[in-house]
Amino acid sequence: MTGHLIDILNEWLSEYRAIFIHSSDEPDMVIKPDFHNRHGKSAARRMPFYLPNTNIIMKEPIFVAFATQKGGAGKSTLTTLVASYLHYVVGKKVLALDCDARQHTMIEYRNKDLLMLRENPAYERRLAKFMTSFGGDPYGIIKCSPSDAINLANEEIAKGYEADYVFFDITGTVNDNDLVSLLANMDYLFVPVTPETGDLKSSLSFANNVNETMLFKEGMRIKGLHLVWNKVQPKDRSNLVEIINRYMSTLCLEALDTVLPLSVKYTKDGSTSGRGGIFRSTFLPPDRSLLRNSCLPELVDEILGITNPENYGG
Repeated sequence: MTGHLIDILNEWLSEYRAIFIHSSDEPDMVIKPDFHNRHGKSAARRMPFYLPNTNIIMKEPIFVAFATQKGGAGKSTLTTLVASYLHYVVGKKVLALDCDARQHTMIEYRNKDLLMLRENPAYERRLAKFMTSFGGDPYGIIKCSPSDAINLANEEIAKGYEADYVFFDITGTVNDNDLVSLLANMDYLFVPVTPETGDLKSSLSFANNVNETMLFKEGMRIKGLHLVWNKVQPKDRSNLVEIINRYMSTLCLEALDTVLPLSVKYTKDGSTSGRGGIFRSTFLPPDRSLLRNSCLPELVDEILGITNPENYGG
């Protein structure tokens, strides 16, 4: 299988802008690589990207956003880490929408993974081995703007894309009508916050505005909003975090119990040559060796408990 994978992807990439990235202006028909062909037969087939199964009664997917009004707090990295962990480790079906029109960071992560797949034979073999054991496909990433995100997500689901969770990577202010409309359609919002003064003030202001104007209001779908501590040094956990958490409570805001440490491992995404540890990937789960002390499993565990308490652990 590995001998065919690069040729298939190169053929794809010469015909289309990207693989596993779907946006509103792409054609309805794409070449979909088959990662599970073990017998040397053609591993590409021309077909509709999603085939609906009318015999399956689909449950309503849970819409989740990692959102801030400025960059720097790590929302795109967190969206990718949580989406990949849920999809590849927990076994939840995931769809992601990159709504950050300023930079579309999740799309950049997927393109980096594709570059490694083309240039690094060790990565190609690793991905092929994982996909064979995983038995599924990489989750889809849709490049979009806030104004068309919900329609695109609903269209993919209507076409038959099975999703337990739909993640939205969002940046903007509550003064943006398109953003407000998008946020109103979320089931749960998670706002990354860091000890850095600018990020801290921006995230608290954003969360407070959403909390006051949108949470539990008529016409709003939002069931809960939580802040997520990120990039926290050990010295800040026992003083600054506790102090800010008490201040949050006066604003009727709440942070998750999980506190993510400041660590370079969160951005380890491999290289185009050689073997190296990978933590952030749109194609693979984090290396087990890097999960230690990362607090990512605890974060996902807590998010599952909040977003799907009835089936928590199932």
